Amino acid sequence: MTAMSKSPLAAVVLLSAAAVGGCVSPADQDPRGGASASTADDDAWGKGDHEKAMKRLSRAARDPDAELVDDGYAYGKEGLDRTFRTPGERPYRLDIGCEAPGTRELTLRLRRGSTTQEWAVACNDRLPDAFNIPAADQPFTATLHTPGSMTNGLIHWRLSTLGKEDVEDCPDDIEGCDA
Repeated sequence: MTAMSKSPLAAVVLLSAAAVGGCVSPADQDPRGGASASTADDDAWGKGDHEKAMKRLSRAARDPDAELVDDGYAYGKEGLDRTFRTPGERPYRLDIGCEAPGTRELTLRLRRGSTTQEWAVACNDRLPDAFNIPAADQPFTATLHTPGSMTNGLIHWRLSTLGKEDVEDCPDDIEGCDA
């Protein structure tokens, strides 16, 4: 699992551009610590597409009514497997966006304790998918695995707190609200 936070964002953008640009020597390293290698799939997405995807995903996730707690990016080929703490009284919202050529949707698994719920996350949409998570002492885990054939793309996650009045639809997307 590799999640990138805002602080090393510039370095990740530069490394991502080099990785998809096709001019990578064996000595160049990707942010996960392994050697980068250009493949036909990487070249198909094109130089600069990682940077454009990061900008699109970041813009789409902005919400003036939500208070940012944490956000980051994961490479599509590695997926997302992250545990989040949700202390306090205010509810949380997890926004998940995906930019990946040739991929329509991925399956997100939300788990807290022994309760698990699976959701479809649309890729290449203008807006991220939003999941309501109630505050609790026990953390929750978000897992999003990508198909083996998906070698390009980015996943953007953003965890925010909301006012109770700002929660829409189901207040707990981990427990589910089948009514």
